[in-house]
Amino acid sequence: MTSLHDLSAIELLDAYRSKRLSPVEVTRELLVHIRRWEPHLHATYALEGDEAVAQAEASQARWLKGAPCGPLDGVPAMIKENIATQGVPTPLGTAATVLAPALRDAPPAARLREAGAVIMGKTTMPDYGMLSSGLSSFHKLARNP
Repeated sequence: MTSLHDLSAIELLDAYRSKRLSPVEVTRELLVHIRRWEPHLHATYALEGDEAVAQAEASQARWLKGAPCGPLDGVPAMIKENIATQGVPTPLGTAATVLAPALRDAPPAARLREAGAVIMGKTTMPDYGMLSSGLSSFHKLARNP
């Protein structure tokens, strides 16, 4: 079988529909994969494992009832750190920002949630997204492929 992290959203949704996979199984496996590689890549910020599993459990309950809440229900997603997500600071890749939790989701994050996506966390970026090198004054050097 293909590794779960290689499956497309369409393949995941088909597997959820046919009950070959569950959102919880996929989310847990992806968290293991991320945690395995993160010490080498430094590509994530605010990885929300417990919250992601809770979102996946809610999705799984909907799939078991045959009532997914949207076109991405249970599909794991990461959001770039410059997109606000409620309760998480938005550092913009720089040590120059004040780390205050976002009051609400920015529209891209809100649309993903409405579609049922499992938001696992955020990916890092260089200062204000201005360099392609992965160099940031806030994060370690990202080796993001």
